[in-house]
Amino acid sequence: MSVRTKSSPRVPSAVFLLYGATAITFLAFGLRMIGLVQVPARWDEGWSVAHASLSLGEIFTITSADVHPPLFYVLLGAWQSLTGVNLFADRALMVMMSLPAVPLIFVTARRWSGSTRLALAATVLMAWLPLVVYYSAVIRMYALAPSFVLLATWAALRTSSARARTQRKSLYTMLALVIGLTGAMLTLYHAAWALIALVAYVLIIAVIRNRRSLGSVLRPVVIGLGISLILYAPWAIYAFPQLIQRALAGTTNVGQGYPLLYFMSLGVQGLLLARSAGPAGLWITGALIMLGLISWAIGVRSRKTHLVSGVQPGMAQPALQQLALPVLTIVLTLVGVAAAARNWAFDDRMMVCAAPALALWLAWSFDAIAHQSRKLAGVGVVALIGVYFSASTSFVYQKTLEVFDPYNPHTYEQHISPSAQPGDIVFFNVLSPAGFYALDRTNTDPPWSYALTWDPVIEPEQRWQARLEQAERSHRRIWLVLYRGLAGHNGDLRGWMDSHLYPAQAEWGEEGVYYGLYGVRNQAMQTVSGLPVHWRAAYGFDMELTQAELPVTVRAGDIVPIALTWRADAPLRMNDKIFVHAFDARGQLVAQHDAQPLNDLRPMSTLPVGRNVLDHHGLVLPPGFTGQLQIEMGIYDPTTGQRLQTDQGRSTFTLARLDVER
Repeated sequence: MSVRTKSSPRVPSAVFLLYGATAITFLAFGLRMIGLVQVPARWDEGWSVAHASLSLGEIFTITSADVHPPLFYVLLGAWQSLTGVNLFADRALMVMMSLPAVPLIFVTARRWSGSTRLALAATVLMAWLPLVVYYSAVIRMYALAPSFVLLATWAALRTSSARARTQRKSLYTMLALVIGLTGAMLTLYHAAWALIALVAYVLIIAVIRNRRSLGSVLRPVVIGLGISLILYAPWAIYAFPQLIQRALAGTTNVGQGYPLLYFMSLGVQGLLLARSAGPAGLWITGALIMLGLISWAIGVRSRKTHLVSGVQPGMAQPALQQLALPVLTIVLTLVGVAAAARNWAFDDRMMVCAAPALALWLAWSFDAIAHQSRKLAGVGVVALIGVYFSASTSFVYQKTLEVFDPYNPHTYEQHISPSAQPGDIVFFNVLSPAGFYALDRTNTDPPWSYALTWDPVIEPEQRWQARLEQAERSHRRIWLVLYRGLAGHNGDLRGWMDSHLYPAQAEWGEEGVYYGLYGVRNQAMQTVSGLPVHWRAAYGFDMELTQAELPVTVRAGDIVPIALTWRADAPLRMNDKIFVHAFDARGQLVAQHDAQPLNDLRPMSTLPVGRNVLDHHGLVLPPGFTGQLQIEMGIYDPTTGQRLQTDQGRSTFTLARLDVER
């Protein structure tokens, strides 16, 4: 709301407004740059870093199965191609993406309200609101989306204003509208609620104020929206079927047991970032909004204010009509986010496109209060600063949302680097750890790839199999980093690796992460003679080795591939282990691998009687070792360490002697 009285001061000059908006933008920049890299990369940031590092085709393929559109990843990928994968550079890009929202809300608020004071207040709020500042330094699309929404809002208000027709036909305004609408839709799906509210607001105002020329008022917005939908259609046709399928697959989500109002209440808290401010944040913000409405009503009743005023004739709307824009935006976003949360999950970040509407609404309230009492408005400002002081000075920089301790994003590189070789490649089952690894990776660390079998994206099995088979042709050693171990579809990936490649090293880290090193068979194999060999034990153990294969020669630093085939001749009650050892010419142990069949995936008690079971083992050779190796194997009880005897009374069986070449 804006007001004109006989004693109203002159409208500030354009230079003053430019300086004011610029100063607030620099203030916003400073707030967003505080401690930019003091906090390590968060889970979703790791996903962004890795996702954006892929080719355009891979970006589109993965994004179509994700819950976000591709534009942000494309822009981040272009940036990373210039700066490399760097935490400071990526977060600095987020700051730059978020900054246009600050001057944009100034011009938007001024055109929406006709009040310079209100526009400056909205600009300060957009620079300072905790939710906006928080996500302006997080490597995600939430930094960019509000800028597109505000660009679309400014352009829509400008094209639908009651100004001369030449202004509505401005090519630049139409271009801004198309960029804002299309950019928002391709950046964040939840931006749709703010855009729907914007179109509804323009329609309402056009019907109320321009009934005789409704078509000419709406035409520019309709044309801009139509062009944007045409530009958006290819992505919608490509991605929406998978998105809908994913939504339907979540019909058993536990969130469906909660009413819609529950998630809407979470949305209000998220928009205000009141989880750090406590109930006081909700009460004080609500009180300021109510006080603004009361102040406006008092002003109208006492005729101290007019319903309409503006910087330019016919620009501003009656106050209650004005409020339709922020109210519609916030309400539709709350309902849309809450409905989606019931089938998936709720996060504060989903409300970020409603943050500009909150800034407009609060600025409107402060403007209305100031018209009645500047002292009261000052008290309201102090109250708002006080309740959000902790959130604005501490919480937004700690970045603790969606992070659960213990949390160490450096653990992936720390596990792999000591044992890795330059010719290796590392596969991740989810992109977030891949991003952490990419941020820590040095020139001597192996490159990475992916086989996605964990939320939020699960690839078809044939897709990740093809990627692994391609890696087999160009790498001798492959690492597998399996987040959450064997849960879900991870078991399919681990099973494929253990049956097609040769497991040589396994380690478990925090958060149930499995680190496995595998060898690739890229040489001719020889069949071991003297088989089958039979093992029996007093407690009913009865199993024989029916076939064994291993190479004739290997290279230093390789993983020796050994393929064994077992058959249980009776039900096995004990889960004994198989060991494969490599000794040099002096009898010194060079390498070993101990595991139950299929790298512990097939405990002996699960082996079917009378059927052959394939069992792969890999022996990691030291990079500098050359000469001859003797390969021996056997079976032992892991609880006592006692070796089982063969029918010939031996505790080991010699598979072969190999030559290790440099």
